[in-house]
Amino acid sequence: MQRLLISLLAIAQIFISCEKDDFNNDCKSRYYYYDSEKIKLTEIPNQGTISFYDTLSTETINQIIEQSPEVEILSIPSNSRHLIISIDSENCTETDKLFATIKNDSRISSCNKFLISEEGSSMGITDVFVCKLKSSTTQNQLMELITENKVEIIKRDTSNYHYIIRADKNSNGDALDKANIFFESGYFEYAELEFFGDYRTY
Repeated sequence: MQRLLISLLAIAQIFISCEKDDFNNDCKSRYYYYDSEKIKLTEIPNQGTISFYDTLSTETINQIIEQSPEVEILSIPSNSRHLIISIDSENCTETDKLFATIKNDSRISSCNKFLISEEGSSMGITDVFVCKLKSSTTQNQLMELITENKVEIIKRDTSNYHYIIRADKNSNGDALDKANIFFESGYFEYAELEFFGDYRTY
């Protein structure tokens, strides 16, 4: 009897392991830069963020989300254009299809899956990133990157070279992709997202 129980537990563990592998294999590997170090991340399908172009009332947000029964609101930070959601989805492909439908709403800027670090910390991203130009970078170089990547400057402080840039559903990549591209251009001291969620820096 004990041998049968051990066998059943071993089989169950194999199934759980296989399901986890399928779960991870379907989702993209990502990364971000922290002090020039590349930090690896993996997308997860069942939690994410939705960003809006403007700050909306809770009632309006609820009306938008009610159109997608697979989505449940976990948190709406006050005075924010972003919300954290849980998603009834088994894989990243399914979540991508759901996000494509949600983004048809003209009020929605972007939808993003949560990310998990190699240490197991999960984090969400929005549609914006913050960057600081090097003093040697010209405005022409900045504007060329803006145009090439289909992003927009939503706030600037030219006195200290700080910019907040939005990468929305019309950009060729999300804010994480664009922050990495901007940093890798060599034009910036940093280009970073403000992560939120169960986030720890290593």
